[in-house]
Amino acid sequence: MGGARTGNGARSVRTKRWGRLRAGARARRARYRCRRLMAELDLPAPAVLADVCDAVAARLGEPVRIVPMTLGGTTSGLTARTADGYWIFCELRTTPWHQTHIVLHELGRLLLESGTADAPGDGPPVRHGPGAREAELLGGLLMERVVPPVTDHGPGPTGRAADLAAALEPALRHRRAGRNGTGRAGGVAGKDDAASGAGTADTDGGSGV
Repeated sequence: MGGARTGNGARSVRTKRWGRLRAGARARRARYRCRRLMAELDLPAPAVLADVCDAVAARLGEPVRIVPMTLGGTTSGLTARTADGYWIFCELRTTPWHQTHIVLHELGRLLLESGTADAPGDGPPVRHGPGAREAELLGGLLMERVVPPVTDHGPGPTGRAADLAAALEPALRHRRAGRNGTGRAGGVAGKDDAASGAGTADTDGGSGV
């Protein structure tokens, strides 16, 4: 009996140690990938948010627009993809620093989903569908290079952006109802997920934060 317990204990220790080694390897690969993406963006120092948007848009081959709007506490930021590009919605009623952080997190997620800068060597690459920690890591690296704007709030959405914001409102209300215990939440992606919207206006109406 004692020998069996000793054997099981040794296997448990080896399993935990192997798990820590694998977690450490994943973290190193994620850091490598984020730093490689930063180098490939070749941002000016210091940069402004528009510089990052332009660099990400060039990499994705599609426009990236920022739309400050009131999200009602359901989420701080979300991304919608339409036929005419990506739309990053961020909370309007917050500080410029926080708006910048929100947008850079979303931009980081887009980069990680589309990027190919994987670490060399044996083993599987970092997955292209990033988790929250990987997106936060890249967002933090971007934040080190970007100077937040001095204005407290941007204008509300207009034109095409206003149409998309209006399309998101029912889902935001549904999510608020779920959080308040009056209904089931759902329909709106949070800070780390993508959401879809629809609109028909011809003008963009998005604005830099």
